[in-house]
Amino acid sequence: TPEQVRAAASAFRVYVSAGTPDADGDYIVDHSVLTFLLDPDGLVRDCYGQSRTAEELAKSVRRHMETYEPLSPG
Repeated sequence: TPEQVRAAASAFRVYVSAGTPDADGDYIVDHSVLTFLLDPDGLVRDCYGQSRTAEELAKSVRRHMETYEPLSPG
């Protein structure tokens, strides 16, 4: 729902704004340019902006995969 999208954007501190619709009802969405890495438990492990290279991103993801430990149950 729109409310859930707003809540998710707020939780991740992501900026999002829909532009004014044109005559056909199409519009542009302005938003933050970030990619978040979430682990299997749903926790944010890293955040990548435009300044990170593909190699840096891949190295980070590999490191997080190699060091991942699941949360304890309960």
